[in-house]
Amino acid sequence: MYQTTAKWFDQRRYLTLRELCHIAKNMYNVGLYNVRQYYFEHKEFLNYEKNDHLAKTNENYKLLNSNMAQQILKKVNEAFKSFFGLISLAKQGKYDHKAISIPKYLKKDGFHSLIIGQIRIDGNKFTIPYSRLFKKTHKPITITIPPVLLDKKIKQIEIIPKHHARFFEIQYKYEMPEDQRELNDQKALAIDLGLNNLATCVTSDGRSFIIDGRR
Repeated sequence: MYQTTAKWFDQRRYLTLRELCHIAKNMYNVGLYNVRQYYFEHKEFLNYEKNDHLAKTNENYKLLNSNMAQQILKKVNEAFKSFFGLISLAKQGKYDHKAISIPKYLKKDGFHSLIIGQIRIDGNKFTIPYSRLFKKTHKPITITIPPVLLDKKIKQIEIIPKHHARFFEIQYKYEMPEDQRELNDQKALAIDLGLNNLATCVTSDGRSFIIDGRR
């Protein structure tokens, strides 16, 4: 993955991108509402496919490029899969029921990342995909791909609003050839993720180390 910070937007492009991220937030909450209500009524999980079918009639879905809307609904799907996974662990006595909370809505004035899974690059340029409806009232935004990525097969681009969308980070995810390594499957590494300590690690042969998260 490669990451850059977008500081080159003029006012028009900045406001358009901010608006899209706000619509993406609305889309996330719409998808979340569908799954929550289904759970409250049926005590079952509304999966991604059914949620996508329900959400297609929503105005926010129509304002976003369909692939971008679907990527957001997949984030909702992931959040609820984690929720149900914790419930399953709690039933087995491996997790505290009181520590589990149903996924919550994003703030009304908030923003959500734009996740673009269908990448079409023209030379070294990438144009953010719009829906037909959004295209009628907004001019396109074109991003210059960093030179270091021009020979990579980019699979996904994520535009992340930072500090209440005062600026944006752009993450590029691309394929890398898999390294062939001789692994010893008799050894293991346990990793406990945290905040001040990003990771506390212990190996199966007794060695340990800590990665400081504050830096």
